Amino acid sequence: MENLQKIRDGYKSLENFELIYEQDTYEDTLEMVKQYDPLLIIPGTEEGVILATKLSNDLNLLCNPIENLDAMTLKNEMQKRLAENNLRYIKGQTVSTIDEAIDFYEREGLNEVVIKPLYSAGSVGVRICLNKDEMIKAVREVLEQRGYYGNEFDEVLIQERIDGMEYVVNTVSCDGIHRLTTIWKYHKVKTEEGGIVYDYDEIIADLGLGESQLVEYAYDVADAMGLNMGLYMESI
Repeated sequence: MENLQKIRDGYKSLENFELIYEQDTYEDTLEMVKQYDPLLIIPGTEEGVILATKLSNDLNLLCNPIENLDAMTLKNEMQKRLAENNLRYIKGQTVSTIDEAIDFYEREGLNEVVIKPLYSAGSVGVRICLNKDEMIKAVREVLEQRGYYGNEFDEVLIQERIDGMEYVVNTVSCDGIHRLTTIWKYHKVKTEEGGIVYDYDEIIADLGLGESQLVEYAYDVADAMGLNMGLYMESI
C-alpha cells in the first residue's frame, strides 16, 4: 500500500485543480463524474486504467472498448490475445499452487522461467528462475506478496524465459492509427533474491532495421489488444 499512498499523496500537490475522490461504489463514482460533464477521462497511472475505461464507456466518451479491458491490464490475457492473432508470444500458464507450477514446468520441459503477477507494476513480484528449485521458491514468495498497488496475488503467471535485451516502445493511438513517440532500452540487474531492479534506461534516437521491426510489432500488438485510443508503453 506504500506505493499507492505515495501516488495519491502526489495529487495533493496539484494547484488550480479541483480534486474528487472515488466513492464506495462504482455507481456512486459514475454519478459524481457525470456532474462534471467531462470531455475525456485520462488515467494518470496504470492503476487508473480500469476505472477510466469503465467510466469512459458508460459516459460514451472517446475510449477503448470495455471488452478489451482484460487484454489491456492482465499479463496472461495479453499473451493469449497475441496468440489468437498469430503474433509472437511468450508461452506461459496461470497457476495458483506450487503443484500447478511444477506440472507446467515439467510438462513443457523448461529450464529457466519467469514468475510474475497477473496485475502489478514496477517489476514488483517479477522473478527470474534458473532452475526448478528457484521456480518453486519464487511462486511461494510471490503468492504471499502484494502488488505495486497493494493488491493481493491469488494467482501468478509462469512463463518460459525469453533471453535478450528489453526495449520499451511508447506509442500514441487515435481511432486505431498508431504513431511512435519514443523507444527506450532497459538495463536491469537481478538481485540475490531473484528479483529484477532497474539499473538505467537508454533512449534510442536513431532507428535501425531492428528498431523499425520493433515498432511494426508494437503496432500489431496494439491492434491485437484493441488499443484504439491513448498512450501506450509496450515492453518487448
